[in-house]
Amino acid sequence: MKVSNPPIEEQYPTKDENPLLILITGGAASGKTTFTQQLREYLEQNQQKALILPFDNYYAYSPLLFQSRNPILHEIFLWEELNKDLEALLAGKSIYLPIYENSRERKFARSITLINSSPIIIIEGMLSFFNKEIREKSPLKIYLEVSEKTRLERRLARYKKGLEEGKFTKPVEYEIERFYKGKPKENQETYVEPVKTYADLVINYDIYERKVEKVIGEIREKLK
Repeated sequence: MKVSNPPIEEQYPTKDENPLLILITGGAASGKTTFTQQLREYLEQNQQKALILPFDNYYAYSPLLFQSRNPILHEIFLWEELNKDLEALLAGKSIYLPIYENSRERKFARSITLINSSPIIIIEGMLSFFNKEIREKSPLKIYLEVSEKTRLERRLARYKKGLEEGKFTKPVEYEIERFYKGKPKENQETYVEPVKTYADLVINYDIYERKVEKVIGEIREKLK
């Protein structure tokens, strides 16, 4: 007999806090994940706890299908579920975070894990500015601006590593053409460049010096 999860409200009552939601976006290979990890480490070193809410945990179905079918990107996410979870976290409550696991048989299983709210919640991803309801929940939206040349160099470095590990089989020239004419180019023009206007802070991530410190100053202002 399957036992359902108990209501979270009974286990974790609402806390008296007003979490800050930070959204981080940028193009493919713009350094979103690296920057987000640096930001959390910097915050925690200064006794400010931060939770990274993984955007990709809200895939509507398997990334394996996403890669093979190449669908319209914004249609593969559970926006309603993400919004509901964000509202709970911003109210200081806990949520059951969806977790996806690929088995050796290439089956795609969905499970959940309990996570608690945090004074600072961070979401990073190409589509983190896309949904209006999510944007309106965040007083600090960060846009990472990186040149096309730099993004391509980073992407090719990953691709070459994948070739060495046997993950990819097509030549580097294929990835270069795809970057300029394929889905990466389309996603950049559809989901990244148009949302820059919503950013509260634009960071040139080609220039590394003092990038995290600049963001911390903005966070302190928002926390006031």
